[in-house]
Amino acid sequence: TAESLGITELVSSETTYFYGSDDGRIQNIVTAASQFHGILVPPGATFSMVENIGDISLDSGYAEAWIIYGDRTVKGVGGGVCQVSTTLFRTVFFGGFPIVERWPHAYRVYYYELSQSGSVNEDLAGLDATVYAPVVDFKFTNDTENWLLMETYVDVNARSLTWKFYSTKDGRQVDWSTTGLTNTKEPPWPIYEENDDLDKGKIKQVDWAVKGAQVTVTRTVTRNGQVITNDTFQTTYEPWAAVCQYGPGTKDYPPEGNQ
Repeated sequence: TAESLGITELVSSETTYFYGSDDGRIQNIVTAASQFHGILVPPGATFSMVENIGDISLDSGYAEAWIIYGDRTVKGVGGGVCQVSTTLFRTVFFGGFPIVERWPHAYRVYYYELSQSGSVNEDLAGLDATVYAPVVDFKFTNDTENWLLMETYVDVNARSLTWKFYSTKDGRQVDWSTTGLTNTKEPPWPIYEENDDLDKGKIKQVDWAVKGAQVTVTRTVTRNGQVITNDTFQTTYEPWAAVCQYGPGTKDYPPEGNQ
């Protein structure tokens, strides 16, 4: 039974929001989140997202959506999976579990800083995690004496994803702080590219400008007044250029000074 495994109560729960996501991204969030509903993590075990997410392909129910690839945002299969990894990261972070591997995004993605009201909460910067199988993973350890049950819930209408951990509380407490966004840098000049697939006179923006910044998040986990985990997560977000494409022969493109 669950009780015999030490699964008796909710020990951590976090919700992220994905207002503004297109149908493909929503489909990928639903598909990826479903892979983790009902998974049990044994005491002392290290959990890997990559090892449990399965095949990310069109055949396994994923769609094409925006992903970060190299120094560009492009259409790729599985865009939106990082909404799921970010939600898990926060459930682990605020649950006080040891984090073994975490990678931030190359630039600030507003989805991961959205509050329930739809506004951007900059205090959430630096609390994102990306996964790109098989080389970029998110891992954490269940360092308790009890099993851990994970459940995921996607509310498409509310544009929300909730991740829940069930186990038995052991008295651990989490204190955290953030430097906020520091050393901000303006984005580079826009990039203009000719695209043979666009008609003459047609202009299409395919990437958006974002300021660069640094943020440091610290966390201290205590139990009975004793520190059991003290860690720091440093993130450097690159300044990101807007990219506009135009059809061959489009008048005044590229703009003067942006050849």
